[in-house]
Amino acid sequence: MQEMAETNFSRNSSMLGSNSTSFSVQKECLLFDVNFHTTQFLYVTHILTAVVNSLFSFTATAGNAVVILTVWRSPSLHTPSNTLICCLAVSDLTVGLLTQPCFVVHKIGEILHNFQMYCITRVVSESLGSITAGVSGLTMAAATIERYLALYFHLRYNEIVTVKRVLIVVSSFWIFLVTLATFRLLLLRPELYNTILVTTISLSLLLTYLVNVKIMKCVRMHEQQIQAECTSARLQTEEKTSRLRDMLRYKKSTVTMIIVVGIFTLCFLPMLCVKLAHRLWGYTVRVKVSYLFASTITFLNSSINPLVYCWRIKTLRNAVKSVLKQLKCKKDKIIPSLQRGETQTSQLTV
Repeated sequence: MQEMAETNFSRNSSMLGSNSTSFSVQKECLLFDVNFHTTQFLYVTHILTAVVNSLFSFTATAGNAVVILTVWRSPSLHTPSNTLICCLAVSDLTVGLLTQPCFVVHKIGEILHNFQMYCITRVVSESLGSITAGVSGLTMAAATIERYLALYFHLRYNEIVTVKRVLIVVSSFWIFLVTLATFRLLLLRPELYNTILVTTISLSLLLTYLVNVKIMKCVRMHEQQIQAECTSARLQTEEKTSRLRDMLRYKKSTVTMIIVVGIFTLCFLPMLCVKLAHRLWGYTVRVKVSYLFASTITFLNSSINPLVYCWRIKTLRNAVKSVLKQLKCKKDKIIPSLQRGETQTSQLTV
């Protein structure tokens, strides 16, 4: 029965053309585990995840591109806090612009039994997915530390934290993760790479939660002190009112980061469980199916984040509306001019 199945599979592969390679012959894709077992459920899973990632690739690209464009075109948003949000958006933009399309092509290659397409796009999609996940985790930790420094070094904050230093730190995250992914393809064993990556992201999330808890405790304490001073004086001076307003604004930004980290954690946990199952039981059919759905959930985080930014950050939301209106006005001006140009061209032709 096994020989008959392999004969039928090779016959189907040869019908796809000379560019396709039989999966029963070619079974190595660098250091990645390969499982070419075919079932009807797995076939449906390939199609479903490809369609879902095609749709959310567009939303992730459009949403994060708007956030980046808004921050870049709004001088009032050029702060360390908003720069870190923009850096998160760059990571999510990479997912929507490159990782998800490569994932879709990877699934198409597997459906068509084109091993070259399958292997190349798998290497690219998994490498970019690991890099962007690691960069996002480290960037969120950096954003939390930035909030901590703003609270504890209020007077010296502008000297310690600058946009230039933020960009240098985030750039170092990208260099570290890209170098690590390159070593994975050339030198590192997959188990060692996954251990380093998962440990990096887990420690980043743990640090983020611990620092945020400490920040919220300090914010509540300061808030209670300000309210007590206002109550004892029976009069809210402008200075105390301003301090209370700043503290509430700071509290809201901290809660926003907690929400972003919480959503990232929920989206990343399935992938963490799948990697653990992969290490325990190998790359079985069940693990492969779980991996497809876990990857899709992880990629979904990139489409959710821009909505959270616009929902929680009022200044960014207003700036996004302004930028979209400007783009719409430019579009309305360009289209009539193009139509007039086409009309003049047609008249000259006649």
